[in-house]
Amino acid sequence: MEQGRNNHIPEWILLNNQVVNENGEIKSLDKDKEAAHIYLVNEVYKKMMKFDTLEEKLKYLIDQDYYEKEFLDRYSQEEIQKIYDLAYAKNFEFPTYMGAFKFYNDYALKTRDNQYFLERYEDRLAVNALYHANGDFLMAERLINSLMNQDFTPATPTLLNTGKKHRGEFVSCFLLEAGDSLNDIARINEFSMQLSKIGGGVSINLTNLRAKGESIKGIPNVGKGVVGVAKILDNAFRYADQMGQRTGAGAVYLNVFHADIEDFLNTKKLNADDDVRVKTLSMGVVLPDKMIELARNNEDMYLFYPHTVFKEYGKNFADISIDMDHWYDILVSNPRVRKRKINPRKLLELIAQLQGESGYPYIMFSDNVNRVNTVDLPVKFSNLCTEIL
Repeated sequence: MEQGRNNHIPEWILLNNQVVNENGEIKSLDKDKEAAHIYLVNEVYKKMMKFDTLEEKLKYLIDQDYYEKEFLDRYSQEEIQKIYDLAYAKNFEFPTYMGAFKFYNDYALKTRDNQYFLERYEDRLAVNALYHANGDFLMAERLINSLMNQDFTPATPTLLNTGKKHRGEFVSCFLLEAGDSLNDIARINEFSMQLSKIGGGVSINLTNLRAKGESIKGIPNVGKGVVGVAKILDNAFRYADQMGQRTGAGAVYLNVFHADIEDFLNTKKLNADDDVRVKTLSMGVVLPDKMIELARNNEDMYLFYPHTVFKEYGKNFADISIDMDHWYDILVSNPRVRKRKINPRKLLELIAQLQGESGYPYIMFSDNVNRVNTVDLPVKFSNLCTEIL
């Protein structure tokens, strides 16, 4: 490995650091491309396991249980060779150091001791094309050309897991809604870990959970609230990854009319105490138009305690809070529904402040989403990537 003379920092890192100047302005994009080239030559290719032929390489990968055999058996050796030749004929070059580093660090197949690379970029895409064409050679040709031209890119777990003997699944997105019992919370934690293990990004709606200080079995002020559950899930996703190659990823959502919304948001403050700080879990809020209306009119906003809502109406708070245009005044006027009053403008300021500090929370504008929803059931929260907003 060639390294720079500055505290043994690799040369490609030093070059990449020269892309911007001390003021954060772009100085030289050529340095980024040069960094990518040196990283590949001096780090990746020196650690690439060598084979004399493609046939020898594939036999090794199958015999050593790195690749599944079945998808390759659907093609002749000549067809497989043609797909790989098409991939390499594109003479693909990573335009950025971070692109090259991301692929070889997180996606390329490595030996089990992580000492050697077993795939180049072209190999990973060729495997994706052959596997998902399912024996249709013409389809495999179309796929490899589109993949190498970057007309599209498979979802992360599809790109990562395709063709491997020991792998997660190809799906990338799961949404779960937590119930309000201890069994429900334990079940959500287990489901989240299992889905994370197979490669999914998981989003969980916590809006049904009773707020901090609500009653349990008639005993008042004993409910722990949503923050404790968020902390459990934060640790769960860090623990359940894809065999160390890709970290787990999860998000939790809470409706802004939930009584714990401020505690929920405060878990992402930079100066939050470790007892409440959520370190890696992504967080989002579901924001109905009703809150914007109250803030615009400078009116007080009431937050509601979900367990009292459920006891009064027999409906989960996630189902009620998604339709606040209908339910808000009903809940406010019902003395049996526990509630507390806040300034909605202050809450919006807190959301904006936290987004500036950490990028969180994500925001799903629920009424906007449901106005264009094409199915009968309402959309109550978004996914890990907040593609529904």
